[in-house]
Parts: sequence; structure tokens; C-alpha cells
Amino acid sequence: MSTTVAKAVLVLHQLADGPRSLSALADAVGVHSSTALRMIQPLLADGLIARGGDGKYRLGLRLAELGQQALDNVDLHGAAHGHLLELAEDVGATVHLAQLIDDAIVYVDKIEHPATMRMWSRVGRAVPLHTSSVSKAILARLEPELRDRLIARCGFEQHTDETITTREALLAELRVTADRGYATDLGEFEPLVHCIGIPVPQSSGVDAAVSVTTIQASPDVDALRGLVPRLATAATAIAADLGHRG
Repeated sequence: MSTTVAKAVLVLHQLADGPRSLSALADAVGVHSSTALRMIQPLLADGLIARGGDGKYRLGLRLAELGQQALDNVDLHGAAHGHLLELAEDVGATVHLAQLIDDAIVYVDKIEHPATMRMWSRVGRAVPLHTSSVSKAILARLEPELRDRLIARCGFEQHTDETITTREALLAELRVTADRGYATDLGEFEPLVHCIGIPVPQSSGVDAAVSVTTIQASPDVDALRGLVPRLATAATAIAADLGHRG
């Protein structure tokens, strides 16, 4: 990758975290403001970024359009979206779908229920391996060699008092997950956010998982466990639709 392209990519990553001034972007990529302005002109011209009335730069609608086109080319997203909408409506909560793509587990769809608070997760964002129910559900059934390669890249950052912070503790959690057939996130990344996830059946031909997220002061484990049959119905339907597309 050329230096210019690499810096343009860095600009996009910076703006993914929120609007930035020209000087802030210049500092982030290590160039003078005049150089940064010339560098971002092609991004502005193509609509990949936009300049707001406050003078700050933000991601553009063209980038959202390209992202949607990329998702439309992922068979899993197309097969799952309708089932995720139904699941979110049935349970009255936010629903996530994640997939192993190359060497990362990534959110490929999210149905955000209007009654819940906004969460950190975003479509296209990598899933924290050690905190998320969807990542644990996927990791628990991978071949050991691939699973260990993914875990070796995990930094085990501590986000709450409940976060798993060691490889050994994560592997123990994955063994429990494999035995019972579902994974949990009990306030491990965000204190009030509690999730339960199950893998999409392997007959689908993809490594993926679907989860339901609840917002509570303390986790109601029994209530979460009660969602497993409805999750399983959705996951099975997704696998069946993927099979029909094959």
C-alpha cells in the first residue's frame, strides 16, 4: 500500500470515531494542514467524506452506500436480515449477527430496538473476542488451530469488573459454551449490557452467531436462558435460507 493511500485510510479510520477538524486530521496522519487538505480532496470529491457546517469533516454518505453494497454481497446478511427483524420484534430487544471473515469476527447486521439505549457495536466493526456472546459462540466450535490463532491476537483489555482477562479463563468459558450450546456476555464489555448468543448451525457453511441483547442493572440469567429456543429458531431458519441459496 502506498504512503498516500495508507494515510487516506487512516483519515477514514479517524472519522469513524467522530467528526474531526482539519488540524486534528493532519496531526493524526503526521502532515501539515495544507498537505492534509490536498490529500483529502479526492475523498471529498467522491463523497467518501463530507465537510459539515461547523467546518469539521465526517464520513460521507457515499461510504455508507459502498458499505451497504458490500453487505449485500455477503450471502449471510441477505439470508439473515428478515429473520433478525422478526427476532427483534418478538423479543423486544436489540439483535446482532456476527461472522468470522478472514481472521476477524465482525458484526454483519444489527437490529437496534427503539426501546433500548445506543450501544458500542456497529455493523462492520470487529467484535471483541473475549467479551461478546457472538464471538464466544463462534470460537467455541472452531477447530483448535484456528481458534488459538484468533485468541493469540486478543489483547484481553479489561472493560468492566466482569471482563475475562486471560487466555486460560476464556478457554474455560469456551468449554462451558460448547457444552451448553450458548454463550453469554454478562456486563463484560458495557456494565448494563447483557447478551446471549448461539451459533448458526454448521450446515449453513459459515461460522456465524446471532445474539439478543438486554439492558439491565443486573443480568437476569434465567430470562436470558429463556431466549435460547427463540434464538435457535432464528439461527436454524438462517441456515436453511443459506442452504437454499447454495
